[in-house]
Amino acid sequence: MTPSPESLPLVLAGPVLRRLEPQRLAIWLVGSQPLQLDFVLEHPGVTAQINCQTVPIGRSAFIHLLDIHFDTALPFDVALEYDLLLDSGEGIASWAPHLLYPGASRPSLVLRERIDQLLHGSCRKPHHPAADGLLCADRLLQANPNPQQRPAVLMMTGDQVYADDVAGPMLRAIHSLIEHLGLFEESLEGALVADSAELYGHPACYYHRADLLPAQEGNETLRERFFGGKRKPIFSSSNADNHLVTFAEVMAMYLLVWSPTPWSLVQMDMPAGLTDKRQARYQEELPLIEGFTAGLGGGARVMAHLPCLMIFDDHDITDDWNLSAQWEETAYGHPFSRRIIGNALLGYLLCQGWGNDPDSCTPLLEQYCSLAEQHLAKQAQDALIGEL
Repeated sequence: MTPSPESLPLVLAGPVLRRLEPQRLAIWLVGSQPLQLDFVLEHPGVTAQINCQTVPIGRSAFIHLLDIHFDTALPFDVALEYDLLLDSGEGIASWAPHLLYPGASRPSLVLRERIDQLLHGSCRKPHHPAADGLLCADRLLQANPNPQQRPAVLMMTGDQVYADDVAGPMLRAIHSLIEHLGLFEESLEGALVADSAELYGHPACYYHRADLLPAQEGNETLRERFFGGKRKPIFSSSNADNHLVTFAEVMAMYLLVWSPTPWSLVQMDMPAGLTDKRQARYQEELPLIEGFTAGLGGGARVMAHLPCLMIFDDHDITDDWNLSAQWEETAYGHPFSRRIIGNALLGYLLCQGWGNDPDSCTPLLEQYCSLAEQHLAKQAQDALIGEL
């Protein structure tokens, strides 16, 4: 049963510290409704001016970017406790206690004078058998609270999500979250399904997404160029059979890899209609996803304490993205593959690029807001993808 909006957690993901400068800080956060947030910084003599821009990604999901300007420069190499207060006056300790280190009542940030230490990470795949690398960063911060030894930044140089290599249980969680939050639906072109709702209910939705390509005889070459055959396909990941397609799938994926909170809303029961082979694969993947989710609180805690700057690599979009001119011609020349790639780029804009550089992203964000008002009207969505 889908919960009512009133019963959803007010904060679904974040806060994530983004761009940090002496007189400016960007914070990314997702709420189940537009939130009125009060930013508190525990440092005398520093006054903050807050500009919060909120954009919807569904009925009960809203991305907030707090662009905070300080009237005087922040001190260097000092741990500054901060908080975000809801209308009720409740702070992070109340609505996201997993973000606090032992003994702390609030998270903290440090503006380093020199980037003499930083953390670097990439390639974070939820169903990889190894433990999440962000947990190493969490242990590092907990073991060394000295602000002068805190890394200046967490540089995330790609593959924050794997849009092209998705485990069955993760895709099941994604679809469950889409339903709970009412993430935007969209129309599709160039596939055997007409829209996102038809995709989610199609027998080929899990592990057989290549079968959703046009089946007419004249398109067999296209099928090979997408998912296999003699020529290198567009979606060349060896596990592209669960490749994310819709904007809602991409946005749900970001929420599920950056926060433990949405996992309280989802189910990972096995979809009906899987073959025996696919059922076995699902059962093999399930404990890997469960292990990943068990550590999400630590990963989110790191992102609430370190400025995070990030850029996508190919898997955030699709394997071998823009590898060659022939790849580009094929990928962007077909409406279905163009939409798949464009939706992933839109996820990058909202979840990564915007917090890196709010000023540069303003024109694209204005265009996205117009698109959201039209509930992802096809022509408007294609136009924004063209800009991206």
